[in-house]
Amino acid sequence: MKKNVIYSFIIAIASFAFMACSNDDDGNQMRIPDSAKPSAKFTFGNFENEQYANDAVKMDVTNWNNGSTAPEFKSIELFADGHFLITKANAGNKPKFSRMATRATDINGSVDFDNGLYIYGTFTHEKDGVYKLSNGTKIKINKNGDVVGVVTVTYTNCNGVDITIIVNVDFNYKTDEAVRQLCRSWRMDSQEAWLYTDKAYIGYGKQWLDNFFKVKQDITITPEGKQWGFDEDDILDDDDYCRRVIFSPCGTFMCFYQDGDVEIGRWEWRDKQNGILRCYEPFEFGDDDLDDDDDYMDMTVRFDGKRMLMYNEYMDEENDINYKVYSVSTFSARY
Repeated sequence: MKKNVIYSFIIAIASFAFMACSNDDDGNQMRIPDSAKPSAKFTFGNFENEQYANDAVKMDVTNWNNGSTAPEFKSIELFADGHFLITKANAGNKPKFSRMATRATDINGSVDFDNGLYIYGTFTHEKDGVYKLSNGTKIKINKNGDVVGVVTVTYTNCNGVDITIIVNVDFNYKTDEAVRQLCRSWRMDSQEAWLYTDKAYIGYGKQWLDNFFKVKQDITITPEGKQWGFDEDDILDDDDYCRRVIFSPCGTFMCFYQDGDVEIGRWEWRDKQNGILRCYEPFEFGDDDLDDDDDYMDMTVRFDGKRMLMYNEYMDEENDINYKVYSVSTFSARY
């Protein structure tokens, strides 16, 4: 079973592997490890708001300078941890779940992803509604109180030119406690995975970061797994370690992989009462069959103090062999 079959974009972001289950009454059904099972009840943790939680907003451009000039971007989002993400007008025309490996950093630390289709950096809050971005631009949101709908924004580009743009915004999500708890910058502490076929237990793996730099791992392959040719990369791969992930209250998430790649996608609460989270590819979702596992991934979220745990099980079949993997990823609320 090849690595690129086991792992894909969403799997790497929360350490989820493809798996397939036989029926519950199958005599070969293996016992699920207790540590791979989420608690029955979804409860909230103990988190303080991040520094810019009240500034977090996504602005989708509907009109750029009355159409007199070409738009420089189609959306800009401010994250609660003090970072921004600009999405250019031609971003999104890419294969599903492609990772962005091409990156360039300017002198102020702003980063281009995917040859400049996305720009990521930091912002400072100068005064109410006015933000200076690390790429040399400025945003002034002209609003009165919390609103939903159309807002006028003054955008000052890197050449110092003021441009009036019209955007769609929604400021009313901030009162939702489930959103407030999830939406912050998370550091992955560890990931675990248990791999089975419908015939035998294949192996277990755990990964963690050593001083935030090197991925360390402890992987065990059973004799049956070795006999069938499984290796450590079939359980976990250090390149797919998501060292940091950001969830925004506006439905965006970003995953920063250990190998330097970046992934950008969308999320929503599939079942908020039970903590079921759905992450999906932002440009294909809704156009394809929702049963296509390349489009989305559902996972169970549990908060514990200042930690978040994500649990997943998934189904796959390859070369007439059914695979079953349980996984759990542990995150701490920190940059």
